[in-house]
Amino acid sequence: MKPILSQVSKLDNVKSFDLPLSTCFDKCKYYDLSVCYAKNNPRLRYKAKILKNLRNLKLIRGLKFVKVVTNEILRDNCRKFRFFSSGQIENKDQLIKVLRVCKNCHMVKFAIMVNSDIILSQLIQSGYKIPKNANLLLSNYEPNSKTPEFMKNYLIKYDIGVTQTTLKSKLATCQASTVKNGHCGNCEKCYYEKDISFKIHGRYNKNRILNQ
Repeated sequence: MKPILSQVSKLDNVKSFDLPLSTCFDKCKYYDLSVCYAKNNPRLRYKAKILKNLRNLKLIRGLKFVKVVTNEILRDNCRKFRFFSSGQIENKDQLIKVLRVCKNCHMVKFAIMVNSDIILSQLIQSGYKIPKNANLLLSNYEPNSKTPEFMKNYLIKYDIGVTQTTLKSKLATCQASTVKNGHCGNCEKCYYEKDISFKIHGRYNKNRILNQ
């Protein structure tokens, strides 16, 4: 079987399951402003990576996703895992598949970041319970914008958190994002915190946002 998992060096080599940016770019201002880290990562433009993400998209749309990804995570003996460092789920049914994987791998800590409040609302309405080892987070799709309190208060009632980005280091709660070439180290906030702010970093990104 061809590889489906990726290794994210920025996250101290945590394994992840990624999808093409076609699953999220049409509802994300990071992509429009070229502030998207996945879009700007030259490694993601390699043919092998492109083909892997396309295979993953076919997999998550199919019937074998839960079994295949569960087996891969357990085989790799992962302690922490990330959905997604590129792309995101396309609908509620795919999100439930992801949560079923988390339930199967109950000894693994999961961070799941998606930018669709509509899909999260559909999940809530479905009554599906989020496994305790899964930290499901709504990513704010507007750069340098805090998630509205009403949205945060609504989601937290269902054990769903939020993330956002900021240009100010003092407002960032992710310390790795505030220093050049920062790494997660022993920090595991993404796996349990319900309100995380990342500092926007990367060459030219600040100017792209301020000059929009």
